[in-house]
Amino acid sequence: MRGNLPADITTFVGRGAEVREIRRLMRQSRMVTLIGVGGVGKTRLARAVAADLGRAFDAGVWLVDLTPLTSPDLLESAIRDVLPAAPGTGALWEQIGRRGLLLELDNCDHLASEVGPVITELLLRCPGMRALITSRSSLGVSGEQVYEVAPLGVRATGAELSEAATLFRDRVRALDSTTTVDFAAPEVTELCSRLDGLPLAIELAALRTRALSITEILDGLQARFDLLDGGPRDLPPHHQSLRALLEWSWDQCSPAEQRLWSRLAVFSGSAPLDAVLAVADLDRRKGIRLVESLVRRSVLQHLQAGDASRYRMLDTVREFGALMLQDATEELRLRHAAYYLALADEASTAWFGPREQSIGARVKTEIANIRTALDTALADRRHCEQAARTVAALWFYWLGCGDIDEGTLWCDKTAAALGRFGLPAPSPFLWVRGWLQLVAGDTGTARRSLTGCLEAAKREGDTRNAAYAQAFLGALHGFAGDYAAFGSCYQEAIGSARAVGDHLATAMFLVHQAEIRSLIGEPEIALRLCARSAEICQAHGDRWCLCYTLWVRALCHHVTGQAAAALERALAAAKLAMTLDDHLAAVLVSEVAAWSMVEDDAKRSAVLLAATARYWTMSGKVLLGFDRLIGHREAALAVLAEKLAPAQAEEAAAAGRALGDSGARAILAGAFDELAPAPPVVPGEPEKPKPDNGFLELLSAREREVAVLVSEGKTNQQIAHELIIGRRTIDTHVSNILAKCGLRRRAEIAALVSSSS
Repeated sequence: MRGNLPADITTFVGRGAEVREIRRLMRQSRMVTLIGVGGVGKTRLARAVAADLGRAFDAGVWLVDLTPLTSPDLLESAIRDVLPAAPGTGALWEQIGRRGLLLELDNCDHLASEVGPVITELLLRCPGMRALITSRSSLGVSGEQVYEVAPLGVRATGAELSEAATLFRDRVRALDSTTTVDFAAPEVTELCSRLDGLPLAIELAALRTRALSITEILDGLQARFDLLDGGPRDLPPHHQSLRALLEWSWDQCSPAEQRLWSRLAVFSGSAPLDAVLAVADLDRRKGIRLVESLVRRSVLQHLQAGDASRYRMLDTVREFGALMLQDATEELRLRHAAYYLALADEASTAWFGPREQSIGARVKTEIANIRTALDTALADRRHCEQAARTVAALWFYWLGCGDIDEGTLWCDKTAAALGRFGLPAPSPFLWVRGWLQLVAGDTGTARRSLTGCLEAAKREGDTRNAAYAQAFLGALHGFAGDYAAFGSCYQEAIGSARAVGDHLATAMFLVHQAEIRSLIGEPEIALRLCARSAEICQAHGDRWCLCYTLWVRALCHHVTGQAAAALERALAAAKLAMTLDDHLAAVLVSEVAAWSMVEDDAKRSAVLLAATARYWTMSGKVLLGFDRLIGHREAALAVLAEKLAPAQAEEAAAAGRALGDSGARAILAGAFDELAPAPPVVPGEPEKPKPDNGFLELLSAREREVAVLVSEGKTNQQIAHELIIGRRTIDTHVSNILAKCGLRRRAEIAALVSSSS
């Protein structure tokens, strides 16, 4: 099954009726929201349903956990981060398109008013999508089917344990396989009842059996429930019960454990050990012991990410920690912000070199906490400028790892915050914003940002940042056809970068200059510039900038009519691009490949140009709006119009759109992988004997259901949609029906269903 649903590592108890009912509701409605009190098991139930339905969605089941999201502005970015296909600057619905997928949004409580309109629009525009949502309250939008998740049943049926007692039994046995607890005893039933049948409460209680008897747990629980009168009266009863349980768990912790628990509430999502220790202000030896203790108590979850450990709190546990926080909340938030802003700055400093891929992956892992840190710093006048510098430091993530859309959003938020506090924009922030605007083809605002950066940097004597502004202004001159200004700007920028020892800037400016030189009739100069840039890249172990030098070399060969050499260079660039997350590099490489194969492989060329067109549609500007690049694309399209028949062109366009929807890596694979051969034609088999009219008795219940729908004239795709089953599964059922009954055509199924009724 495609998607990102996590595998279960503990048993999923009961809920069979709920799973069947939610499946039924999802046949009727394309948006189903599971609501209920925290700790009732909405998340686990939703994932069980999603896994059960997985095969019905060709494009997979994709889980988006909104717990760490603090800003509604980032809702669409959070969804983009998870869904397949390259994130772009176009609308989110364009990224999804018409593909059949199930989007599971988990923990929407704090963003319910924002989630509703976003999902409604996606459902209106994306006919193949369905949504399964968990929240403590409904979203309150049209088309929403609400299902309230009840606690687990606490009363046994006959000789069977209740669902709540079964869950308690499984968790206790996982702790001690030799336990002598009688799970059918009245004390267990009473315990589950007193815990309101809430799965989280039951699982936490099971942990106590390592040291306490059931009777002792009941005694302790009674004392803790007496504290409910002191809790917030505006909370619903189940919240109060959960709060009481968490207070009971809190009381089992030492003061040092309680302090760490509450301090960890400041994190968004998961965090590595070093971050936990730094923000909680703990020395390593003591901190590790406390973290281990909280993991043992199930307050913290231990996640293994490769060789590194990460720690995460459940949402309800985190909320309780925040309520019990006795330290200065503002101090903790600022310490958290300082840690993650510094992490981003350090990543930027180390980016140019052999660690580019691992650094990009680390920032992606930490992006939830970085977002929280940026929000904290931008809200404080004292730290707003530092946040702006961090947004600039993350240029490699926005532009080098394919998150141009989010980078633009953070630049806009930062500019607004600086304006609100009356603070000047730091020069690095201005050139990064200008670069993002340039990539989006917004040349007017890019020029203003870069000019502002150049003026500020020169006033401050900041040669390094002035060089970046100068270089990108040079690119603007090149795009506009002012080649004298273009040359002088780059010459000055490269000289400044070399003077301050900025190797990344030097390599980058050389290849940017080479790109424009290749397109204005100076390919030999461009190749020399690429060679100098590549030498710097190779000396520092860089692959990102090196990929662009190979792309420009391919471009040089293309403009001089050397199609085979251009394709060879493009292949070399593609091999590098496949190891990176730079979507812009991927489509640029694929463009040159398509132009270069237009004569020898027109169909492949047409497929690629249709695929890259999907990216340009999302980004808003074809080939950055650069007329000379666009001219080469249009020339290739003109050749294809002559070489391909209309049917061939449409077939290639459909294949290209599918590649484009699947993302940059799929486009690169399409550029250089062999096209899959058509399946061989299987000779017709001898006709099988016809069955008698009692054939329905030969079929399984599901096959009979499918046969009836076939008899109604429905296609396999329509049947799959109605039953919420994968298309391939329906194909298999139909094949089985034909085989069991000795039939060859679907029409014969309809005839036999009719005669058997």
